[in-house]
Amino acid sequence: MSHQSTRPEATGLFAQHARTAVITVGMLAIVAGAVVASLWCASFFLYASLRMNPFHAELRGWPEALLIWRDGLMPGGGRRVAGAALLGVMVAMGVPAMSGYVLWERTGRRRLYGSARFACEAEIRAAGLL
Repeated sequence: MSHQSTRPEATGLFAQHARTAVITVGMLAIVAGAVVASLWCASFFLYASLRMNPFHAELRGWPEALLIWRDGLMPGGGRRVAGAALLGVMVAMGVPAMSGYVLWERTGRRRLYGSARFACEAEIRAAGLL
C-alpha cells in the first residue's frame, strides 16, 4: 500500500519538473529570439548611419563592423557601432516589453474614480427624474 501512495507523489514531482523544463526552454527561446532581433536591428541602424540600404542588413553586419572597428580599419566608427547597438537593443527588447506592459496595464483594472458620462433620456426616465 505504501508503494501505491508514493506513485502519485512521483507523478506530481515529474509534472513539476516537466513544467519547469518547459518554462526554461521557453524562456531560452525568447532570449535567443531577442538576441537575434537585437543583432538585426543593430545591423539595420548601422547600415542606415553609414548611408547604405538598411534593408540589406544581415545578422552578421553589426558584429563584423565591431571587429573592423576594433582592428582600427574604421576610424571614428566607434560611435556609430555603439549607437547602433544601443538602438538595436532598445528597439528589439524595449518595444515588446512596453507593449506587454501597456496591454497588461489596461486589462482588468478598475478606474480609480469611476467613469463619468452623461445619462441618456431613457436612464433619466427610468430614474423618475422626468
